[in-house]
Amino acid sequence: MPRDFARLSPRAAVERLRPGMKVLVPPACGEPVTLLAEVCAQAERLRDLTLLGGIHLGDFPHARPEHAALGAATWHMSPRLEDARRRGRVEFVPVRYFDVVTEFARGGHWAPDCVLVHTAPPDAGGYLSLGVAVGVSLPAARTAPLVIAQVNPRMPRTRGNCWLHRSQVDAWVDVDEPLVEYPPPTVGEVERAVGRHVAALVPDGAAVQVGVGGIPQAVLEALDGHRDLALHSLLVDAAVGLVERGVVTCAAKRLHRGRMDVAEAMGTRRLFDFLRDNDRVNMESSEFVHDPEIVARLDRFVSINSALEIDLTGQVTAESLGGRQVAGIGGQFDFVLGASRSRGGASIIALPSTGRDGSVSRIVPRLAAGAAVTTPRFLADWVVTEHGAAKLKGRGERERAAALIAVAHPRFREELERAAATAC
Repeated sequence: MPRDFARLSPRAAVERLRPGMKVLVPPACGEPVTLLAEVCAQAERLRDLTLLGGIHLGDFPHARPEHAALGAATWHMSPRLEDARRRGRVEFVPVRYFDVVTEFARGGHWAPDCVLVHTAPPDAGGYLSLGVAVGVSLPAARTAPLVIAQVNPRMPRTRGNCWLHRSQVDAWVDVDEPLVEYPPPTVGEVERAVGRHVAALVPDGAAVQVGVGGIPQAVLEALDGHRDLALHSLLVDAAVGLVERGVVTCAAKRLHRGRMDVAEAMGTRRLFDFLRDNDRVNMESSEFVHDPEIVARLDRFVSINSALEIDLTGQVTAESLGGRQVAGIGGQFDFVLGASRSRGGASIIALPSTGRDGSVSRIVPRLAAGAAVTTPRFLADWVVTEHGAAKLKGRGERERAAALIAVAHPRFREELERAAATAC
């Protein structure tokens, strides 16, 4: 049944929410700042309303003590949520990104009562593009009981499977404000060294998936000189330069040749302008982009992800420090699994060899007690640090340990060798 598509003030739109509701909010650069601020302003009235979401670039206003009436559930934990979590107002949901789409949509455990979306203005046919944040928001909004849109002319109208029709939207709020930006991170010499080692493993014609942070930035910078690459899942500012310089053409893809399949974009106005009505970018939901079976259909798929620690058996944690959850599973497992099934594919875990200003090794004999395993050892393929690349796939325990020790920081190798000799 068609919905009203009623134009309301932010206050009136949020007044449609009720205490105890579960409300899904788009992540990162798609955050609907005005609507979220109004939810916080009405926090006391909306007691025990739970905001659902993933990565957040702002200062988590809904998690401040003055808005303690609100709760949150997230699949991407942040240290900035720790205080609210200790107060019992934040629930971490350990779910990989491919499954977020089913768990946070109708029929799932966290099915939202309302979805807030941030869109470009409707076109002549009444279709609103969800712009930079399509992955989880789109499938959830298409089945949610209540949908409220923040409509913003600064949101780029992206192409692909990224549309809601006005008949699928209950109410909308007119805003004209800059999107939340994700500026390119600072890249140091360690990151550049890691980036060079990773780029050496990427063949021409590959479909490349990277995340966010200094090392992914360094990897993208190091891919200059490659030919006919494709980018998959996420776009950041550095992607624009690769397209402009002819490095990324998507010409070698069998699936959606000539187009990048993307669920989220995180960057600055440079990226937003690039995305606007760009038919080389196919925005899709995460149930497509993160599907390991779809990924497996992309020849030479190379997943490049980070880690906090890797042990000498090849177990990877990218989300916890011991028992303390600091991030999320994200798409790492989805893409590592998909890459393992791709013809000519590879998965790469890239990280600096040390942490805490060089005081600890991030290659360890065993993961810290309580640490969550993000990628299991049986899927481990390549591990790259600033000291080189270690091939793990198919190798036995002793060979794996030796390969990992060779790319650990020299200051910790002797200690790791003693641990490996004891274990083996």
